[in-house]
Amino acid sequence: MNGIKMDKLIEEIENIRKKLYEKYETKEKFYLKIKEAQRFCGEAISLVQQNKMREANERISLAEGIIKEIMEGITNYMDDLSEVYNTMLQEYVEAKALIDLEERGEIPKMDYLKVTERAYILGLADLMGELKRKAISNLINAEIENAKEKMKIINQIFQSLEVLEYPRSLVPGLRKKLDDMRKSIEDLEKIIATSTITIKLYELLNNIYGEKYLKD
Repeated sequence: MNGIKMDKLIEEIENIRKKLYEKYETKEKFYLKIKEAQRFCGEAISLVQQNKMREANERISLAEGIIKEIMEGITNYMDDLSEVYNTMLQEYVEAKALIDLEERGEIPKMDYLKVTERAYILGLADLMGELKRKAISNLINAEIENAKEKMKIINQIFQSLEVLEYPRSLVPGLRKKLDDMRKSIEDLEKIIATSTITIKLYELLNNIYGEKYLKD
């Protein structure tokens, strides 16, 4: 018999309530862990921007430990947490790729990071913004060649991702990120060109008139 008598309905609902509550509590625990991993990834990115690589690696290691724990148990809760889970992985890709570029001049493969295709692609798209920030810092410190190298990497990433822009549903969210980066790349190219001219002009005037004259 597949039915239940009416006097047993309360008992049936109570059993369902217990299961739903257990699932809710577990889901909330995963949600908090996801947010914690995101926080460590964000801190790692900020520390890279400050050239504090040791601290950045410490933060990304903490994030990786949490992400591994989440991956091992989140399967049954993916329907509710898939979006925030993928956002976490996306930020992890961005942070890890930024660290590896700074230290080894390379971007880690998707299989090595054990992330989804969407998280990997969107993480690399976000990485371009962080590289722009690094390039601006280079320019502030008159490190023109370093800024140009960042610009070269940004263009390489952008050109690699362009092939995934259509159809829009292939990687949801990518097209808007690429649209934003097009203008951002143009702006950075202008800033680098202007900075290069300014520094060369300063060096020329310095050679002609001397540093003391320019300061006065």
